[in-house]
Amino acid sequence: MRNRRPAAVAAVLATATAVAVALTGCATSSTATPDSTGSAEGDAQTVTVGIDIPFHPLYAYLTAKSDEIFADSGYDIDFEVLDATTLVPSFGRGDIDIVTTVPSFQPRIKDQYGIDTQFFYPMARWTPGSELYVAGDSDIQSIEDLAGKKVAIPPLATRFGAEEAAVLATTGETIQDYFELTETDAAAQELTLGRADAAFIEAPATAPLIEAGFRPVYNVQEAFEEEFGDPAVLSGGFIASNEFAEANPEVIDLIVQATQDVWTQFQEDPDSVLTVASDETGIPVEQLELVSQILNLAEMPDDQKIVSETDVATWSAIFPLLVEAGFLTEEPEDPASMFIVTE
Repeated sequence: MRNRRPAAVAAVLATATAVAVALTGCATSSTATPDSTGSAEGDAQTVTVGIDIPFHPLYAYLTAKSDEIFADSGYDIDFEVLDATTLVPSFGRGDIDIVTTVPSFQPRIKDQYGIDTQFFYPMARWTPGSELYVAGDSDIQSIEDLAGKKVAIPPLATRFGAEEAAVLATTGETIQDYFELTETDAAAQELTLGRADAAFIEAPATAPLIEAGFRPVYNVQEAFEEEFGDPAVLSGGFIASNEFAEANPEVIDLIVQATQDVWTQFQEDPDSVLTVASDETGIPVEQLELVSQILNLAEMPDDQKIVSETDVATWSAIFPLLVEAGFLTEEPEDPASMFIVTE
């Protein structure tokens, strides 16, 4: 965590929560893919991208500028914010063409909706991801010291499997077996009140803990790097069905290129992106700037702003861990087919 103001970070959380609540159930999506129903002859055809992160600066910029960015593309590409609980079901029903989620949910989408999917552009990586925090005066120095100890974590049903895979990779045991685990929406409070020896927390909620003298002893990204040699494991990004991606490669290319261009613009002139994103979301620029720090948007190197063969190899190794941990019911038959590697 790099010199972030806890009060300002708390404001980010409060604002983001308010935005998410305000948008819950409000986003509607009626879409026609270019190769199916479409619009009247001569009109741009609609492609709908569903997102659940209204405070991500790059998403917000794309949402605000989509008409301008894709004006001459022959497509009307709409970015719509949906509540996190309805995003994937909307994709499963076919209400949206492209969804933003994590690779660990791709097998779940296949299992629940029978849809094969491909991940084609990253918008976040686990750096450092969820961390195990302990009291500053605790004698606990590592995850090894927490074997059998009380650990609090947000409900696993609301998570993406990262903690489950990381703990299994590190210890050889499931998260439930290795710790005396408490699943709660108040994991940080369990720690601060002394009812847990440690808690899995991630930024920006780590800021007040750091301010209060709590410290991390383990994080998801370091576990994955030690296990797989991957310095920044791919997490959230754009996903489309195989059917859509294969029928509409030009749409995939358009979105990848547009996102790369916006990300480059952000890294060269962040205010030009943050100002537009703020106007779109109603979130102050300084709070969006803090979000960008948490997501490491400014410092992300070019080789991590793509889907790479390293990403494919890492996720091919993570999927079996997620099955063993109980997050998934079975491994994907061909993990490599679930990613469109950026050329």
